[in-house]
Amino acid sequence: MTHEQRASLLEAVAIYNRGNYFESQEVLEDLHNACAEDDRDLAKSLTMIACGMHIHFRRGGGRGALNLFRQALIILDDLRPQSEGIATDALYEELFAYLEELQERKKPGAGFFDRWLAPRIRQA
Repeated sequence: MTHEQRASLLEAVAIYNRGNYFESQEVLEDLHNACAEDDRDLAKSLTMIACGMHIHFRRGGGRGALNLFRQALIILDDLRPQSEGIATDALYEELFAYLEELQERKKPGAGFFDRWLAPRIRQA
């Protein structure tokens, strides 16, 4: 990634961590499109997570969000332990635990504490 692309990545991460998942997704999509093919996996996985979180919190979750999280985990697994300064190992573990918790629920959608339980994206 170029310096400008890394700056865009960090901006998207900050937006995501503030809970603005849709806005983060838009920045990540632009980043994905600007990156060389070999550099796209991280942006793709983070886009899926941001999109899944948006669906989970704004549209009641359901199968669509869970599928996005599963797809992101597959990509993140290949990027562990870190990629482009992002702690992908920690993100993988947090997202995996969050997905398991969501799958065990009887009712889809975000609960009261979900904002605090949602995985955060951390720098390595």
